[in-house]
This record gives sequence, C-alpha cells and structure tokens, in this order.
Amino acid sequence: MDWKLHLLMSFLVYFGLMLFFRFPPDYGVAAFILLALSSLLPDVDHPKSIIRKIIFAMIFYLLMLFVIMQSSIDLQMKILVIVIVLILTYYSYRNIPLKHRGRRSLHLWRYSFVSTGISAVIFRMANINISLVLFIFIGYALHLLVDKIKKF
Repeated sequence: MDWKLHLLMSFLVYFGLMLFFRFPPDYGVAAFILLALSSLLPDVDHPKSIIRKIIFAMIFYLLMLFVIMQSSIDLQMKILVIVIVLILTYYSYRNIPLKHRGRRSLHLWRYSFVSTGISAVIFRMANINISLVLFIFIGYALHLLVDKIKKF
C-alpha cells in the first residue's frame, strides 16, 4: 500500500494521455480525479489506506446531507437517524470483510471490470459523460500493474 507511488503513476499516465489526446480542460480535470481516485481504490480494504478514509467520510456526509434535506422528518428524528448513520458507517469502516491480499481482496482484475461496470451504470443514470469510466478502469488497472511490478 504505497499511495504516493500510485498517485505519481496516475499523474504520469494522465500526463501522457493529455499529451496524446489533448482533452478539454473540464473533461481533463474530471478524468484526472477519476484516474487518481480509482488508482487508490484497490487499497480500500487496507485498514490504514487514505482512500478508505475518504470513501467512508463521503458516504457519511452524503447520507447525513440526505437526512437533513428530508422535510417530512422532525429535528429530533433527524438527529437520531444521523447518529445511527454515524454508528453504522463507523462500524462498516472498522469491519470491512476483506483482506488486503488474496482471494478476499480487491487486488483482483475482475474488480477492475466490476468497478467500471458499476460506474458506467451510475454515470448513465446521472447523465455524466460515459467515456469517463475508461479512466476508472485505467486507474484500477494501473494500481494492479504497479503492484505486480513492485513484486519483482
């Protein structure tokens, strides 16, 4: 789990793609963010990973925002639901049923396809440029390749 190396490699690959394809600025920024985050994604199963903290913080804050935006729920119930969401998020954060390496790990090629497929469905439903999912696949695959190279 070397997040600095994975981010550096993501930047180098992105820089190479930018030189070759010359993406528009808004597309390029979105592509880089997706490439960088997805290059860290296989390490979400490691207890000390940066991406794990980012993902669980985002999940909690999005769920909290969703609860706050519900106008049909009174304030006391919102506070109770937010506390329950916080407890469940923290429990999930501490007890992900995965191992960092091996059969129960996210360091498998099939998950690069799974994450890309799920992202494609979400992007289609949210009306986001579907070609951006390619950067999710590239980032995830880059992580796996860098880990393989480091083993030698």
